[in-house]
Amino acid sequence: MADKKIVIQLDDKGGIKAETFGMVGTECLDELDKLMKGIALSGTTEKKKEFFEQETTTSNKVVNKRD
Repeated sequence: MADKKIVIQLDDKGGIKAETFGMVGTECLDELDKLMKGIALSGTTEKKKEFFEQETTTSNKVVNKRD
């Protein structure tokens, strides 16, 4: 699994740009909300293609089905 990180950029006018890496779906927004709470008053959200990807999980559990 890729490392999860958030990159923050500040411009000379006080604008904030935040981008997530290694996260998909609503996890991106949840983590950004935690980080930005109390820092940014308002802003716009631009979703990357990773936002729309489904997080997949695998299970190594073997189930023996007998009739």
